Amino acid sequence: MKFSYKGVEEASNQVVEGELDAVSQQEAMRVLAERRIEVFQLQQAQQYAQKGRKVKTADLVLPLQELATLTSSGVTLIDAIKALSNNDEHPQMAKGFAVIASHIESGESFSAAIVESGLPFPVYVGHLVSAGELGGELAQALQKAAQQLEYEQSVKGDMRSALTYPLVLIGSGIAAMLIIFFAVVPKFSHMLDDGKELPALAWAVLSAGKTVNQSPLLVATVIAAALLTIIAIFLNQSVQRKLMDTAIEMPVIGPWLAEQDAARWASLCAAMLLARVNLVSALRLAAQSCEFSKRRKRADTMVLDVESGVSFTEALTRSQLVPETSLNLVAVGDKTGQLADMLNAVAKLHDTACKRRMKQVLTLMEPIAILIVGIMIGVMILGIVLAITASTDIAI
Repeated sequence: MKFSYKGVEEASNQVVEGELDAVSQQEAMRVLAERRIEVFQLQQAQQYAQKGRKVKTADLVLPLQELATLTSSGVTLIDAIKALSNNDEHPQMAKGFAVIASHIESGESFSAAIVESGLPFPVYVGHLVSAGELGGELAQALQKAAQQLEYEQSVKGDMRSALTYPLVLIGSGIAAMLIIFFAVVPKFSHMLDDGKELPALAWAVLSAGKTVNQSPLLVATVIAAALLTIIAIFLNQSVQRKLMDTAIEMPVIGPWLAEQDAARWASLCAAMLLARVNLVSALRLAAQSCEFSKRRKRADTMVLDVESGVSFTEALTRSQLVPETSLNLVAVGDKTGQLADMLNAVAKLHDTACKRRMKQVLTLMEPIAILIVGIMIGVMILGIVLAITASTDIAI
């Protein structure tokens, strides 16, 4: 980051000012002292203090991969982090890595500096890095952290992709319905004043269309308020948890979400064990990755079973976190000392099964979305047709 300074140059005894690059204020002071400048004002340069976009967890995949590559190539950790702190395209991320560099230079460990950086690293990243520091395999630990983070982001991306098309279809249907309300229904609303008795559906459609056209601002306000309320509800963490817990109990969708959660749990367990994190800590962190209340409780119970002396295979069988077909692989890995590799294989199997189930969900959701759109538009058209036939005494 850039610092602006003012001070007195000892050689000339004159006031000097300027800017310099440093990862922390302490380093800036040290550099200026080496230049024999007695500083009386030092602050971050205005251009660096500007706020950039907020750092998201997905943004951290590439920096972790870069750190792994640099450290495995022989670049010192502090130099690698300083290189990432010079990211002008993402000031907030650069600021976070500058904080990490500052903490490391002050004597803290890399894992502790990550926690205090303010960057949205998942909890397991700090544990993987700590294990890598203790085992002298920091580059490998960083690579595993990057791979796990990338995997989790790809899972979220798959879920968003699966839901995008049905939501677009339903949104298009709502837009078409509003167009009919504003452009078509008003041409028939005079039938309400003709004195003829209309079928209930025809009356409801024409009355709604008349109200929409007479008070468009009020209707727009109500729709906007309803949308904001729905968004606020869905952004609520407790509501999200309840929705997820409900979804996993549903047919078709439930098995897909269960496969996805099982793959994530096994993948994180494997990554932690390969980084030589102790088994109980690995299980605790993997339990935190479970997005569904029932599965999280089962994972927590499994931790307690392992702590009480139950074997990993037996505890996993009791918890039912993975299907029975995967238990044989885990049992073999537990007996042969290759548990991490087998869990990694289980994660890949469930990831493949998850993608297959996602296609099944999409196959079901697309016609449902089309059906919903057809019903919404069909009801309106039927209401208009019933109004026309009622006013002209045509029997249908």
